[in-house]
Amino acid sequence: MTTPTRRTVLAVMTTALVAPAVARPAAAATGGEDEFAAAVRDIIGRPEFAGARWGAVIARPGADPVYALRPDELFGAGSSSKIFIAATAYSTLGPDHRFRTPVYRTGPVEDGVLHGDLVLVAGGDLVLGGRIQPDGSVRAPEPDHTYPGRPPGPGDPLAVFRTLAADVAAAGITRVDGHVVVDASLYAETTESAGGVAMTVSPLTLNDNVIDVTITPGGEPGAPARLTTSPDVGYVSIVNEVVTVAAGGPPGRPLRYTGDVENADGTRTVTLTGDVPAGAPDFHWNYAVPGPARFGELAFAHALRAAGVEARARPASGPATPAPEHYTRPKRVAEHVSPTLSEVVKVMLKPSSNVHATGWQYVIGAIAGHDRDDPLAGYARLRQRLFRRAGLDTDPPGSADNDYTPAFFVDFLSFLSRQRWLPEFRPSLAILGRDGTLTDVSADSPAAGHVFAKTGTSTRGGGPDTDQDLAKALAGFIERPDGDSLLFGVFVEHTVPAADAMEVQKLAGQAIGDIVAAAYLLLGAETR
Repeated sequence: MTTPTRRTVLAVMTTALVAPAVARPAAAATGGEDEFAAAVRDIIGRPEFAGARWGAVIARPGADPVYALRPDELFGAGSSSKIFIAATAYSTLGPDHRFRTPVYRTGPVEDGVLHGDLVLVAGGDLVLGGRIQPDGSVRAPEPDHTYPGRPPGPGDPLAVFRTLAADVAAAGITRVDGHVVVDASLYAETTESAGGVAMTVSPLTLNDNVIDVTITPGGEPGAPARLTTSPDVGYVSIVNEVVTVAAGGPPGRPLRYTGDVENADGTRTVTLTGDVPAGAPDFHWNYAVPGPARFGELAFAHALRAAGVEARARPASGPATPAPEHYTRPKRVAEHVSPTLSEVVKVMLKPSSNVHATGWQYVIGAIAGHDRDDPLAGYARLRQRLFRRAGLDTDPPGSADNDYTPAFFVDFLSFLSRQRWLPEFRPSLAILGRDGTLTDVSADSPAAGHVFAKTGTSTRGGGPDTDQDLAKALAGFIERPDGDSLLFGVFVEHTVPAADAMEVQKLAGQAIGDIVAAAYLLLGAETR
């Protein structure tokens, strides 16, 4: 197979010849920089980006930019700002930090009978579920199942609980006279919005605190669809009002949960409505768990019974009363230890899970910030401290709206380049053309596999029949074949008709990938 040269690749990328004004560093440009600037002008001048506003900075760590376009203007960062969350986790907890989920007994064991409760203490582990592989790495497939309409998550969602249950049985317990209890007192369970989707943040995160629901169309129009839930532990009863309709007809009712109510015992009853075409593939519409601790109690009791231990969850709803006097080594009957932080954080950075991004802020604030009463405030203080260490404004203009300048991003990345944990941090990001949200971006480019970055996408304003303001972003690290490293932040904002929004977003992501690929090819050590 012929290896593409930089000129053949650039010939593909440069398809239009519109040249907007481009800012430059004060130093005289080299030939490589001139060629790169021309490539950028061609990429951003493509017809689909007419009227768009672009910004970018590309630099070597600790050095002046080799390329800059509107470096000090604010742009919507979208999920690219998850880099700040991840860096705060690395800097405060460390890449090798592991989360512990112990199980304690509150009474004696006689002839296999536990005369007391079995208490699982939630410690903030975000990957209790099926993501953990035998080698300790974490599965982070794209797309992530926490987004509506996505297929179920990887592996057995009760895998960790099954192992804990087997350990309880191995400790000689065959029956629990009391109840199965989850202590989620690390911080209070709180309702949040993650990317516009309601969720409950909790110290217990089982299967990302969603129940995967698969909808299979019935055999003929008018027949009810079939629902399959995972994990099915008795937490939610779904009233099925999804109907099969004729294929090829007018659009039917969208899938939607309605009438979600909490029962006296903390379980839920909800109705799923909608229409699905006959003969269509399965649909997926996950259910966000409103009460993760209660979900966990029912799930752990379910896993214990499957392991041969007679057990039942406590009958009451609401937070359980902590029992710290029993949290001692002699009374610990099982414990799960998570993969390293550098693995756990991949779910937030590669498929860009908003559920994990929100959860990480609570975990960091409660554990590293020692603020269990207001973990978000604890997180904010630690992030400000990190910005201060980087020599940056701790509360930069626009940050309240998640707007940042390209220069701010690259200055922050330059600071990260000096941290001892950079070798673990960088591969936890999405890799161009290889995984995460960059799987299909520039996959055939020579730069594929050599760019580690966080994507960002956001929309503001507009309805289905009006214009939408789109923002795309990409920020991260380029490792060139000569060993030279580049840091970059590339952003675009564009107002387009709502009907074109998804397609333009995709094209913008590919164009940003083309810009980064051009930097990989053209901005070598000779441009110093």
